[in-house]
Amino acid sequence: MSNSNLVTAVVITFYPTHKTLTRLLDNLIAQVGKVIVVNNSPSVELNYLNNEFKYANQIELLTLEKNFGIAYAQNIGMQAAIESGANYVLLMDQDSIPEDGMVPKLLSVFQEEGNSNIIATGPSYVDPRTNVRSYFIVSRFGLPHRYKPDKEVNPLSIVQAAFLISSGTLISIPKLLKVGGMRSNYFIDHVDTEWCLRARNQGYTLIGAHSASMEHSLGDKVKRVWLFYLRSVAHHSPLRDYYMYRNTVLMLRDVKIPFLWKCFVAFRLIPFATYFILFTKERALRIKCMSLGLKHGFASIDGEVNLETGLCTPIPKTSLDPT
Repeated sequence: MSNSNLVTAVVITFYPTHKTLTRLLDNLIAQVGKVIVVNNSPSVELNYLNNEFKYANQIELLTLEKNFGIAYAQNIGMQAAIESGANYVLLMDQDSIPEDGMVPKLLSVFQEEGNSNIIATGPSYVDPRTNVRSYFIVSRFGLPHRYKPDKEVNPLSIVQAAFLISSGTLISIPKLLKVGGMRSNYFIDHVDTEWCLRARNQGYTLIGAHSASMEHSLGDKVKRVWLFYLRSVAHHSPLRDYYMYRNTVLMLRDVKIPFLWKCFVAFRLIPFATYFILFTKERALRIKCMSLGLKHGFASIDGEVNLETGLCTPIPKTSLDPT
């Protein structure tokens, strides 16, 4: 069995474009044994993947009856990967394009480090809109620290990360079964952060692999702004503000993390609110979303929100949801 056959990729789609999705699959299919596409936009037909795509025999298409959120969709995809007999599952967003060799480089971390505590490893990424390479968040002296490697790095150069974004993350399935999957009730936002903090809390290690790389677009659009230093700020819809604020509060309840990390996670909401309320449009709506998110978080209300009614619809649990 080749190393690529050890990995099953799970791609979550939400109203994808034909061009972007086929480009992703073209780049991905040569690096893994199988791809499971979880269609989280049931009104969009993706049958062309089975009928037209040249690698159709390596693709399994799962279409959900409605949009249950990214966490639920990831769990459904990972369940299918487990049933397929894979040793590792690679999570991918529809707008992430892996570079050649990304998956083998991630897989080599598990195989060459010999660390039984490694549960997941993830790549760095470049946003094609800004051509800026991402950094990893690491823990230094008990505090979060942004770590960005030099442009030229050793092919085996790695760093122990505090958390990884879900897209591009390669996860050991045996360890996943011990930690559990994503929290479906979060719907979207902080799904990956909570999972990473939970895994670390259980003694597992997350690894950022500098040389493994992909294209990834974070947010609907991105702006370069000066706020103490030049940084890229991803812009989402006001609806996402609700989930960020609510799930931050839920996450602080759901997973045990050191006090300083709790302060870091909570404090991030302040500059976020300052920027988006002062420098973007739809200020009143954003304030409404942030306020409702905090209210629901402290009341332990979760699921999919309806901003018109201010009510949430529960999300069904999967077999991988943590207890």
